[in-house]
Amino acid sequence: MTWNKALYPTNWSEIARLEKERAMWMCEECGADCLLPLDTRTVLTVHHIDHDPDNVSPGNLIALCAPCHLRADALWHARNAAITRAAKRSAGTIPMQIG
Repeated sequence: MTWNKALYPTNWSEIARLEKERAMWMCEECGADCLLPLDTRTVLTVHHIDHDPDNVSPGNLIALCAPCHLRADALWHARNAAITRAAKRSAGTIPMQIG
């Protein structure tokens, strides 16, 4: 999944780094040590709890490893995908699936 940099504050890199430092480079969900990532599973990311990239208040940010971040976003992405599919069906750009 790619991210739209334009939706984030211009100082997002600094905000994210400070959040990761606050969490001592550990996933706040599973406790994985992400200081020296060995692979993509231990890359530390910063999750917006309310899914609003413009809301960088401390209570809205949490440091998560990549798998935990994907799980935290799963329902959000599924809902948005369903909305997009419904809009495309209404516009006649994709066929209705049966079964």
